[in-house]
Amino acid sequence: MKIAIVGSGISGVYAAHYLSQKHQVTLYEANAYLGGHTDTQHLMLNNQSYAVDTGFIVFNEHHYRFFCDFIKQLGVASQATDMTFSVSDSISGLEYNATTVDKLFCQRRNLLRPRFYRMVWDILRFYKEAPALLQSEDNQQTIGEYLTQNNYSQTFIDDHILPMACALWSGPAHVLQQFPVRYLVAFLDNHQMLQVDRRPEWRTIEGGSDTYLKAFEQQFNGEILLNTPVEIINRSEHGVSICTAKDHKIYDQLILACHSDQALALLADPSTDETDVLGAIAYQDNEVALHTDSNLMPKHPKAWASWNALKLDQEQHHCTVSYYMNLLQNISCPEPLIVSLNCTDKIDPEKILVKRHYHHPVYTPETLVAQKRHADINGQNRTYYAGAYWGWGFHEDGAKSARIVVESLLARHD
Repeated sequence: MKIAIVGSGISGVYAAHYLSQKHQVTLYEANAYLGGHTDTQHLMLNNQSYAVDTGFIVFNEHHYRFFCDFIKQLGVASQATDMTFSVSDSISGLEYNATTVDKLFCQRRNLLRPRFYRMVWDILRFYKEAPALLQSEDNQQTIGEYLTQNNYSQTFIDDHILPMACALWSGPAHVLQQFPVRYLVAFLDNHQMLQVDRRPEWRTIEGGSDTYLKAFEQQFNGEILLNTPVEIINRSEHGVSICTAKDHKIYDQLILACHSDQALALLADPSTDETDVLGAIAYQDNEVALHTDSNLMPKHPKAWASWNALKLDQEQHHCTVSYYMNLLQNISCPEPLIVSLNCTDKIDPEKILVKRHYHHPVYTPETLVAQKRHADINGQNRTYYAGAYWGWGFHEDGAKSARIVVESLLARHD
């Protein structure tokens, strides 16, 4: 078969790798590079080269089974990383690093603050009580509603659970309050994050995440078309026509491995189901800056962690998160290498190394209903759909959805 895959993020390259072993695969990518959210920046600082990830960064072997099998087959090595989390609130002055008791109380005055102890107590209470939500299929209750109804303290809400959600899903706090609470708890439970100990060991790709893309490209025997945005897709009983500014080609089957809104926009004749399902999933634009400005980190040195949630001003509507890449990627560099979201205007312009924009799914009750309808559109009219938006929006979700597509396509046509 001749198979077209649109989008070269994890879903696209995963599907391309396995399908090209038996079929003729063409991979379309609008950007000048493979990878989508796998985006490694190769820098020269003080005559030293560094590879710093600004998109996909971490995974673990316990919960990323499909992705780990993929990179193992590619022969790509990984290394253990530090996944500590801190919060720095410049409004109240509160800072803590949820790693050790010493770092938790890095501000010694918190030893005398009842509100801080209430926050810690609420963290433990949430770990204990929240899993009960998994006994129900109700996805209508939001995070904000659940926390209010169960009398969680405002300190816990503002200085722990919402900053953590912002760090995980790269979204603004006011949007994440409308996030279905059961979905949040399911993710935390699945990743063993509703417990103080026995958490999984997180890992990064040695040499930067694009190492696995280079390995894929070397082993792939299909065709890769970079800088080739697809303009329109026409489908018929005779095949799938992919039109670009350069030409149009006919294929037997199509895999749309781009974002759901992009996929819908490419179809000349979307069905009612495709319009309803793909149109129900919204996206949040996030601006990412790689820089060396330590002002976008906690003030107290002991509060510096791998993931740092920052509240910079009262009117801030977007989540601000700074990833300390020296720690996350085991990078030995005399300067701090920091990746910050949605706060470029707060960074010293002379210290900005790279700027990027990524779009992340926004999860609402409507999104979760749409996710359950994957089978309604997958494989219909010669078209298959893969992407992290079918799950929690993480790399493993993209790989898992691609595996489902590969198996479905081969079962129907091999």
